[in-house]
Amino acid sequence: MIKLKQLEFFRAVMLYGSINRAAHYLCVSQPVVSRTIALLERSIELELFERKSSHLVPTRNAYILHRYCDEIFAKTNQLSYVIKSLKSEQERRLKFCASPALSNFFVPRLLAQFDESVRIHFETAMLKDVAVNVESGLYEFGLTIWPILSENLECRPLAESSFVFLCHKSNPLHELPAVGFEHLTNQEFIFTNRSMPIGEYIERKFEEMKVHCEKYIEVDRSEVVCSLINAGRGVSIINQHGFEAELWTNVREVELKQPIYTHIYLVRLRSSKLSKEADAFIDFLTSESARFVGA
Repeated sequence: MIKLKQLEFFRAVMLYGSINRAAHYLCVSQPVVSRTIALLERSIELELFERKSSHLVPTRNAYILHRYCDEIFAKTNQLSYVIKSLKSEQERRLKFCASPALSNFFVPRLLAQFDESVRIHFETAMLKDVAVNVESGLYEFGLTIWPILSENLECRPLAESSFVFLCHKSNPLHELPAVGFEHLTNQEFIFTNRSMPIGEYIERKFEEMKVHCEKYIEVDRSEVVCSLINAGRGVSIINQHGFEAELWTNVREVELKQPIYTHIYLVRLRSSKLSKEADAFIDFLTSESARFVGA
């Protein structure tokens, strides 16, 4: 009877053209490959290779058998995929995405204390991508600091959030009890992606307060904002969850005179039911968010 291992070795020799290269691919010695091929030939009573001085030459029998081998291994790979899928269905899994402001510190802190028996797949996604990823089913849910309006999505606030003013410790503004937009006239302001809702919102606030920024920098993520200010350049207004005082030691956080409030939003498909793991994580986020904000 033909064994699958014999066919695997035969297929490797056909693919790589020699026993030496086949042995390297299979992570076995050359004699093991030679013996296995010889056993296969004896069991089927057909010659598969002509032994030349330096290499093997496949016979017509070998080419025909190899054609059927490909079909067999294709089915085997399919079976392996099915088995893997069945196993994954039994695993406790959590797959979600979050906007960059939540991904740097807030979500990692939560995950560090969440149930270790749950298999986690977490990625950062820009606001526009969160909607696409959740609607397509790529992720079970998303977390954002700005609401998403969509007929297919539910956007539910989970916890309060707000924005803070950041400046370098050498900037006199850090000594104020609260910073207003009027204080930013002569400051180099760092915008966080003015094509996104928060960037547009901050820009509108400047217009409302009749404050014009002659000097500004535009970046795409809050961690770049913090890094620039930490290095001694610029000031900014970012979501409180995107700043970690212990990491950016040269950066000072000051309250805003005109507060900007928002929430941490859960974004999910209206038509789907969340898994038990997702519900557990969301409950954990809701209960822990106040402590993290005050940390």
